[in-house]
Amino acid sequence: MPRKGRGSKTQPVQTETGQQYGSALQQEEAQMLQPLPLDVEPMAQEFGPRRPRPIAGEAGNPFRSTDRPGQPIATLPSSGVAPPLPPERARALPPVLHIFYAMANSAYADPDMQDVVRRMEGFIPTKYDQTP
Repeated sequence: MPRKGRGSKTQPVQTETGQQYGSALQQEEAQMLQPLPLDVEPMAQEFGPRRPRPIAGEAGNPFRSTDRPGQPIATLPSSGVAPPLPPERARALPPVLHIFYAMANSAYADPDMQDVVRRMEGFIPTKYDQTP
């Protein structure tokens, strides 16, 4: 049972007003079982700043002529050199890579998926890589 009172490191039970009948009681019971910690940090620090969302109609008329009239429709984007992965993101990759291995080794995996997993292996730092 979580501690209550002065020594508690959790937020007091809080409910939102204006909920449906019975929802506040469910919310209180859930917070009693698993209280909210005091030191909650915004997720923006973990993932970085948010990208601005595009506004509908900002690009102009959807029926306008193309920006690239000489390019065929089926042209794929160029897949040049992959951008460097920041070290903190590269260290987060190995714990989840086994899931991608399972997907790539499936009988139904397409070659593109297997290629993506092979590229992801290249992002993992080795003991010979320079650490910042």
